[in-house]
Amino acid sequence: FCLTQHAECSLILCRHYEFYFIKEPKTWDEAQRYCREGYKDLATVPNMKYMETLYTDSTETQANAWIGLYSISGKENRRWHWSLPGVEFNAEEMKWRAGEPNDAGGHLENCALIDISDGLLDIRCSNGHPFICYNEQNKSLNFIDSPLHHTDLASGAEQLNEAVSKFKSSDEPLLWIGLFRDTWRWSDGKLSESDRGTRKCAMTELKKEGKWKADDCNTSKPFFCYGDGKFILIKENKRWDEALTYCQLHHHDLVSITNPEEEELVKEKVKNATTPYVWLGLRFSCVFQLWLWVSDRVVCYENWANEKHAGQCGMSVAMETGGEHKWFKKNDAEMFNFICSLR
Repeated sequence: FCLTQHAECSLILCRHYEFYFIKEPKTWDEAQRYCREGYKDLATVPNMKYMETLYTDSTETQANAWIGLYSISGKENRRWHWSLPGVEFNAEEMKWRAGEPNDAGGHLENCALIDISDGLLDIRCSNGHPFICYNEQNKSLNFIDSPLHHTDLASGAEQLNEAVSKFKSSDEPLLWIGLFRDTWRWSDGKLSESDRGTRKCAMTELKKEGKWKADDCNTSKPFFCYGDGKFILIKENKRWDEALTYCQLHHHDLVSITNPEEEELVKEKVKNATTPYVWLGLRFSCVFQLWLWVSDRVVCYENWANEKHAGQCGMSVAMETGGEHKWFKKNDAEMFNFICSLR
């Protein structure tokens, strides 16, 4: 794992994921909208290795934070999952015993057994049965062995087919596998508006080694986003100095554009702005009598609306949100949306 720290926003690189810790408290829905506008979504955590990095980075100041996990109440909202991380459930690959799954007797049957001779069946998770473990180190399946020596319960169609072949002569026809169902799912799936009143949302308790806990979705908390962006559009109207303070407090800084590639990325962001102009991190320095980026870089790359861009004290630069997205001099006191850099 590679880690980069900012004043109020932490960037955590985990394989193909980049996690951003946002300290500004929001409800779960507000956090989801915020992440989807500027990043990709609320954090999806594929396994606890990722979670360890999140809580290690964040335990200094925060007690808990939203992640992108939520639950919709009602047995009709349950979904099947494999216990082994990274193994996707594919209903078409599953062979169920006739009439299964069926929640027999009106009980919620949220775990699965494999009948070596006749397919899968759902059953109450509290029942006692032998089980099949999977050892990732040597890619082997093991019958009624200590789970401490293995990776997880057997998961996925390939492992089930191997289990049927390997244990078909066993005296125990019914065996636990790593298939279960519940109502929890990640934010980067689909959610209908009608579901919002019956949800619980998950937070991670950063001072308790990243353990997860359900809480009221309307509570305001910091949160984790994930994505691969460099910039975020903030759809709040602020003066230039207020925008600068916001970016430095919640992200990294007001955006500095130093090359055409960065310019194109910013242009894509400003298309969704709610004001005709968007503040950039470029201001006229009364001390040096020239335009300077907030990153202290001089202006090498530029995209002015005209050649006459001599500055004066109290002026900063905003990009037009329509047209050719040119740069314009504006009075610092004007109120616009703005672009923050994330690193």
